[in-house]
Amino acid sequence: MKYYKKNIPSKWQVFAFESDGSQDSHIENDMVAITEDEAKAIASTPPVDSLALDLIRNASTKRNWSWPPKAYQEAIGQIAVSSSSIEVLIRTVIWHISGLDSNTGRAFTGKMRISELTEILKALVELRAPQLKSEVTEICAAIKAAFDKRAVYVHQVWTVKDGLPAVGKLFLERYERLETLTVVSLEDMYSLADNMNSIQTRLMSNVLMPLLPAQPK
Repeated sequence: MKYYKKNIPSKWQVFAFESDGSQDSHIENDMVAITEDEAKAIASTPPVDSLALDLIRNASTKRNWSWPPKAYQEAIGQIAVSSSSIEVLIRTVIWHISGLDSNTGRAFTGKMRISELTEILKALVELRAPQLKSEVTEICAAIKAAFDKRAVYVHQVWTVKDGLPAVGKLFLERYERLETLTVVSLEDMYSLADNMNSIQTRLMSNVLMPLLPAQPK
């Protein structure tokens, strides 16, 4: 491994590259070559750079360039599928309450975000099905909480903390690394996917089904 430091406003930051030269194109002119001991010392200085320390500890960048592990990528995929199913169902409920066919409904809801869809759903239920207001309010709150967690796993930056998969949000400043890292377990991620599936079932059973016309006996 080859180590470099670069002066980011008010501090040094460590960069690691493979010693075979395969990543030399990423070495910038203002980076200064340093020893492994110097790299450890800089990365260990608060705020600690967990990603740099992990690279030094493993003497390779390969794992970090393909992070998170495959099992975590599969969990992210499951979360994405579950959240997409909720979005499809909530659109369907909105179209039904509004009396719109699917083509008109798609034009109406378009590319609305989940937060916009839940607000429209609550407003429509208050107007058209006030008996479901309490249930829909609870479901929408559960959707918000679930999608907030989804945003962490899907949109934040995956890195390493103490050798374990973790996520962190980029600093606003251009050259900073990551804010406080949070270690994530597969159990956490699949628990979110299961919760999303439960929300979908609740939305179907407790909101959409009661709104459908009664079937003739």
